[in-house]
Amino acid sequence: MTRPTVSEVRSFLLEHFSFTIAANGLNPTEIGDDFDLLEAGVIDSLGVLEMISAVEQRFKITVDFEPMDPAELTLLDKFSSFVAENAVARGDVS
Repeated sequence: MTRPTVSEVRSFLLEHFSFTIAANGLNPTEIGDDFDLLEAGVIDSLGVLEMISAVEQRFKITVDFEPMDPAELTLLDKFSSFVAENAVARGDVS
């Protein structure tokens, strides 16, 4: 599989967390790029790990998040962009 685009990662996350987003009284179609999933209560600290795992499984990729600024990890656009730019297809991992 090729690397996912920013839009594909963003759409996946909004779909994956759609129930929780709606439960928090938010409309996924109105969420901006600077939306913070943790701050908004969509995920908690363990949810960050689940989010990473879900994205890697969905797109069959591996992403090294060590170089990412931890303060940006839960921002929708920053996370999606980082994944799109740094994803490695699982078959390409040595």
